[in-house]
Amino acid sequence: MVKAELIESPEVTKDTGLITQDNVPDVDIAIEQWDAYQKLCKGLLNETDYQEIIVKEKDAEGNYVKVKRHFKKKSAWQKLSRAFNVDTHIVNRDIERTKMGRVREAYYCVRATLPNGRSVESDALCSRSERGKDKVSDHTIMSTAKTRATNRAIAELIGAGEVSAEEMSAEKIASQSKFLKEDNSS
Repeated sequence: MVKAELIESPEVTKDTGLITQDNVPDVDIAIEQWDAYQKLCKGLLNETDYQEIIVKEKDAEGNYVKVKRHFKKKSAWQKLSRAFNVDTHIVNRDIERTKMGRVREAYYCVRATLPNGRSVESDALCSRSERGKDKVSDHTIMSTAKTRATNRAIAELIGAGEVSAEEMSAEKIASQSKFLKEDNSS
């Protein structure tokens, strides 16, 4: 049997309008905050902060069709990070090199933290086996992995739940990835 307790007046902090940890959120406040986020994006970001990418999606009949979508780029996530006063920190990184010393694959884990102490850790990788990455510099592989992890951490922390343009450019690389092979969940 499941027991439920009715909370008649959840504690809301006056400075943020957020609920305390164990209470149910105020729906009107949550909607106002989401509307404020969308208004912030419209005012803060411009067309240079988005990348148009063609993706395949199923239509109403179940057929795959190509659709143009806009995804936030690194510049957008950096602007949002500054607006929310998000601090980011590299928690872990691992670089896999070829026998010749070139970077084959880079993995980063980044922690994003708000001033109130709330934090999120997100990880990402970039591999030379991705389309278009076979001839790029070692730095590009490493910085792309770091950018993906940072963007993801910021997006998760502020509740945007969006995929960045840098992630959309990556192909599935599970079969070639040293890091994903080590993880038995994939």
